[in-house]
Amino acid sequence: MGQDCPPSDTVQVNPPQDLWSIPYENNWNGLEVMTWNVQEFPTSSNTVNYVSEIISDILPDIIAFQEISDIPDYENFASMNPAYNFIHTNYGSEVNPDLGMAVRNDCVEIVNYTTLFSSEGWAFAYRYPLKAELQWGCGDAAITIQLINIHMKAFDEGFNQRLVASQVLADYIQNNISENIIVAGDFNDEIDDPENDNSLWPLVEDQNSYFTTTPIAGDNYYNSFPWGMYASFIDHVLISAELFDENMLSGEIQTLRIDDYTGSSTYQYHISDHRPVVWKINVDVVELSTGLVINEIMNNPVNVTDSYGEWFEMTNTGTDTIDLNGLTLKDDGGDQHTISQMGGLLLEPGEFVVLGVNDNPAENGGVNVDYVYSNFALGNGWDEIIFEHPTGAILDEVWYDNGASFPDPSGESMMLIDPYSDNSLGVNWTTSEVPFGDGDFGTPGLPNASSGILLEIDNIAGWNLIGLPVDVVDGSYLEIFPEANTGTLYAYNGMYIETETLTPGIGYWLRFDSDGTSLVEGLEIFNLTIELVEGWNMITGITSSVPVALIQDPDGIIVPGTIYEFDGSYENTTNLVPGKGYWIRTYATGDIILSSE
Repeated sequence: MGQDCPPSDTVQVNPPQDLWSIPYENNWNGLEVMTWNVQEFPTSSNTVNYVSEIISDILPDIIAFQEISDIPDYENFASMNPAYNFIHTNYGSEVNPDLGMAVRNDCVEIVNYTTLFSSEGWAFAYRYPLKAELQWGCGDAAITIQLINIHMKAFDEGFNQRLVASQVLADYIQNNISENIIVAGDFNDEIDDPENDNSLWPLVEDQNSYFTTTPIAGDNYYNSFPWGMYASFIDHVLISAELFDENMLSGEIQTLRIDDYTGSSTYQYHISDHRPVVWKINVDVVELSTGLVINEIMNNPVNVTDSYGEWFEMTNTGTDTIDLNGLTLKDDGGDQHTISQMGGLLLEPGEFVVLGVNDNPAENGGVNVDYVYSNFALGNGWDEIIFEHPTGAILDEVWYDNGASFPDPSGESMMLIDPYSDNSLGVNWTTSEVPFGDGDFGTPGLPNASSGILLEIDNIAGWNLIGLPVDVVDGSYLEIFPEANTGTLYAYNGMYIETETLTPGIGYWLRFDSDGTSLVEGLEIFNLTIELVEGWNMITGITSSVPVALIQDPDGIIVPGTIYEFDGSYENTTNLVPGKGYWIRTYATGDIILSSE
């Protein structure tokens, strides 16, 4: 989808034809959405050819069609317009004509599509709205939208149906407030009527949506249904709040008076009784994220089948948060999946995100998966993992090669030795020897290491100050200290807080019934920055002992002589021992650094 803007404004229909000169050619370098009720398509034997001619002149990026009465003719129409990809509903009833959608294949990708509101058939006159997730990209500008194509019930007897449908749409927009939602179609009512006479009022008054047709509503020149006693403006494009800024800065709305060029009679008898309505906005240039790295790959698990246990890990070597939402995951063949997660899939600097085929640790070999993909599989011998931006830019890719230069493991992950190295070179990869879950080897969600470390942590009967000295996949305290009393793990933040999970750098109280030893396995922590608040804090050390004298305190916040251990009673300590917790007091909020290097 990445190309110069604007896209070509000349794409011939097949077979070529030039019936009229309609001066609406695409010379816009932003997003164009057009809605068009094509009146019982095809309304005559000339309709397919005439509508194709009009589309080839206008060339909007996205078209929402209403009132498709003959699917074979619609499919013939699609074959005549190679610049577009087409989808449609299939209600199977002449009483309820279908909805269709066409998107330019040089700048729009259909990620997925479905029909909405299956329990609201009456409200929508059983013409269930067609929703498509679309990725639009032009040059360095890109946006992902949810386009909903609707055709509401007409006339006065449809007032209550439209009223209910409007409320359903308003609720949907509210429940998906973070999405770029566009509702385009034949609303079969005007938006400038007073409240008691306005079946679209739930949408008109909704603060989360806006009719882009508002500026031209009420001007008969722009009527989208221009003929007869019901002449009115009833075809609209509604947007959600996420698009308000773009519309305010650059939005344009226009009713296309195609009949001025074809002649009114030709238009009414062979094309439609509705005019198309087009909404346009400029889309901001996207700053491509840097630092997205494919870091670890489990392509061939042994202790669980591939269809449950495949996963790979991403890390962020940059300085800014990366949102993976909207990126396309694909290989060099037919596998392809566009990441879509409510609220985004955020990857913080220095952190990790695990993507896999299954997110149930009881089924996938014991992996905590952050995002489940579909329509994508990892070959055991060779394959490709490619991350593509909606603009078409490749953000990262790895092509492993059946052992020619990359590792060729079985039951072990391939891992990048250094996340800052070139991950396209097999020499920079090795296999993991760190066991996890059901017995395969890898470090999903953790820094890569070829092998782990096993530590013994002693405890006394009663309360203990403890900590986590290694990186682990599962930080649940009963996984690490299985002999501990349930419900006795407490952190401190000005008051004691019961918790379930251990985090490196933080100290905890934990109670045991008797003296004992716990074996803790994980990845070695060489360096750790710990954020402290003013006053008393509970901390723990790293994998190796750190003398108190070597704690790095760049801002001088530690109160001298206030680092205490607990072994039945409090004592000043001279070393931070792995697995033990400590009290420490500070003059002010700030960071300290522990290091074994």
